[in-house]
Parts: sequence; structure tokens; C-alpha cells
Amino acid sequence: MTNSIQWSILAGLGTVIGALLIFAKKNWSSKSLAFYLGLASGVMVAVVVFDILPSAFLFSGFIKVFAGVLLGVVFMTTGDLTFFRKTSGYQTLGGLGYLIMLGIAMHDLPEGMAIALGEEMKSRTGMVIALGIGIHNVPEGMAIAAPLIMAGIKKTTIFMQILAVALITPLGTLLGKCLVSYLPSLLPLLLGMASGIMFYLVLFQLWPQAKLKDRKSRWWGFFIGMLVILGATYL
Repeated sequence: MTNSIQWSILAGLGTVIGALLIFAKKNWSSKSLAFYLGLASGVMVAVVVFDILPSAFLFSGFIKVFAGVLLGVVFMTTGDLTFFRKTSGYQTLGGLGYLIMLGIAMHDLPEGMAIALGEEMKSRTGMVIALGIGIHNVPEGMAIAAPLIMAGIKKTTIFMQILAVALITPLGTLLGKCLVSYLPSLLPLLLGMASGIMFYLVLFQLWPQAKLKDRKSRWWGFFIGMLVILGATYL
């Protein structure tokens, strides 16, 4: 097992750690729910603005990245209209949690690829990228687990599902190592698509749901989520 695979496994486990932190909380009020939905919104917006899009623009021009963003929004809109609204529980917290899981899973694949690309440039670079990913995966795990556990889904079920999401990061690293010669042309589109999916989730799912629970608490969660990702990205 190469160093980049080991680092990506550890980075992916940050998502599981975030879920475990949510499991430790016993009582959930409307303010708590609004706070964690706001936290999820802040995390996802900050990841896109300060992490995903800057990385994408390093590898390509505006057109490929914008095409990916548009593709992600179209994907989520189409799924919203044709599938998610037909499933029982779409309007529940559980349905929202699984939508967040989808967005973060789409985000984790190109992140794993970025670790592989970093190692190709310099071994230490891959390790640093993995460290940053692992740190901001913690609040992402919290963002997935919070609405699911509030919806009454068993912790063991949530744990196994989030563990599967965590494995997407090393999967992305394996894919990146196999396609490293083509990676500069593929990564911007994937990163853009992940950005579009996450923007859609925040604008049409997370933020409106948080508003229904408590307007003030959602803003506290949002700003804290932003600060956590800013710290993980730039410190």
C-alpha cells in the first residue's frame, strides 16, 4: 500500500470522527437543529469557495469549471424533480441527510484524486493535502450525521453509511493514480460538479430547513462552519 493510499484512508476517516461527535449529543431542540443545519451550510459553502473552486481553477480555465458547476446543478435539479420527490421521506430530515451525503461523496472523489496528484508532484505535498482534507472532513461528517440522527435513523446504520462515504476518498486516490496522466483535464470538471451539487443543497435544502427551525441559530452555525473550514484550509 503506497503512502498516498494510507494518507487518503486516514483523511476519509475524518468523516467518521465527525459523525461520532454528533452521536455523543443526547437531546435535540429546534435551536440545535437549526445550528447544525447552519453548520452544514457554512461547511459546504466554505469548502466550495475556499477549497474546491480555487483548486479547480489551478488546473483549468473558467469554462471547464463552470461547465462542471452547471452539470452538478442540473443533476440535482433533475434528481429532485424525477426521483427524490417520489420517495417517501424526501421532505424529512432523513431525506435531507442523504442528499448531503451525496454531495459530500461527490466532493470526496476528486479530493482523493488530488492527494494522488499531490504525491506525483512531491511526496510531502500529498501528505499535506491529505491532512487538510482529513481536518475539514470532520465537520462534513457532522453535517451528514446531524439530520440523519434527528430523523431517528439508527446510529449503527448511519455509521456504516458514513464509513462507506469515508472510503470514497481512498477510492479517488486509486483512480487518480490510474489516470494521473489525464488528471489535469478531468479534475476541474469533477470539482466543478461537486461545487454545483453542494451549492444546490445549501440554497434549496439546508438553509430553508434551518430557517424553519430557528433563524438566529442557523447563522451562528453557518459562521462557525465557515471558520472551521477557513482554519483547516489556511492554517
